[in-house]
Amino acid sequence: MPSLLLWVPMTHRFTRIHPYSIASSQGQAVAHPKNFRISHKTTIRHLTLPLFSGVVPSKASFSMHSILVNHFLCGAWYPKGGAGEIAFHTIPVIRKTGGNVLGKAPVQRILLDPQGKACGVSVKKGQDLVNIFAPIIISDAGIFNTYERLLPAEARALPEIQSQLRMVTHGEGGFTVFVGLNGSREELGLEPTNYFMYPGNDLDEIMNRYLASSREEAAKNIPLLFVTCPSSKDPTWEMRHPGKSTLAIVSFAKYEWFEEWKDKQVNKRGDDYEELKKTFVDAIMQAVFKLYPRIEDRIEYISGGTPVTNQHYIASPKGEMYGTDHNIPRLQAEAIATVRAQTPVPNLYLTGQDLCLCGFMGALQGAFICASAILKRNLYVDVARLKKRTQATNSKKKD
Repeated sequence: MPSLLLWVPMTHRFTRIHPYSIASSQGQAVAHPKNFRISHKTTIRHLTLPLFSGVVPSKASFSMHSILVNHFLCGAWYPKGGAGEIAFHTIPVIRKTGGNVLGKAPVQRILLDPQGKACGVSVKKGQDLVNIFAPIIISDAGIFNTYERLLPAEARALPEIQSQLRMVTHGEGGFTVFVGLNGSREELGLEPTNYFMYPGNDLDEIMNRYLASSREEAAKNIPLLFVTCPSSKDPTWEMRHPGKSTLAIVSFAKYEWFEEWKDKQVNKRGDDYEELKKTFVDAIMQAVFKLYPRIEDRIEYISGGTPVTNQHYIASPKGEMYGTDHNIPRLQAEAIATVRAQTPVPNLYLTGQDLCLCGFMGALQGAFICASAILKRNLYVDVARLKKRTQATNSKKKD
């Protein structure tokens, strides 16, 4: 059906979102100021475009940007006890249904049977490889890792897989700073707020200038900072860690600036690497001190993570934060219809943010799409019915 709609083409007859998926967020903010009920186009760009998902406004789909802005307009949540609680409460559900969760057991390859169907995975346990067999294999490793690293060469060469790989590109690498502070939220003036900090209003210009910099000059041109205080968002934090606080700061960095150290052992990459990393950390913290001046003399721990750090800890091929680049071509109807949960390898499915959109909520939607494909039922309908029943139950309780 998706291929038929593309061939006709009739997409515009079934959804009003299609024209906006092929338009840039920057262009729409300028072209349709009345859509936002704000008269000045510059104001619109300044208010809405900083909330972007790893793609500069001129290359970002307006539909994607609208989903992101709407997500924040509707409010946000933070798990009590921190992000680790998500895994803590998910693992028992997996085990209750007969599954298991393995730590420190990186997947080395996807196993195929003689007919070319996925039948298991090979994981590393110490220095040994252990084969685990299953009727269905679901990969959340990302499309590049799944197709280019985990599949054997004969499956990787399938024309359908090569077609999918041609439709996606790597996202930008990330640079992260983690800060431990001596002092409570009140003492340090910290807020349960996400800040997007920019040195100017032209996001495309400052981002392009940064990415065109040499690695020696890059730290002077950092284009943006996402600053968040996880400890301030968690209502249980002060009970568990009295008098302590944390900050996390995220920005971009080119993988190529740090690529020469990719094969070096973590924490043993040498003085040149540490010195380069420090220039980024120092530049970032100088900006953060302007936002939270009381923290400057209260830092107990600080650590910077580069794209090769991401490559080591979360297996990002190029140190990406958001997996594939979620630009306008990625959100075209043809790309969406081609990169699906069902892969060209029977019994192998994709899930996560590369399947849908980036970020936590995007990865969650990817999981819904993948589970729907495996179960051959629309789980969104199930969720809508569950919501309706829950609302009815809550309404009766109030009465």
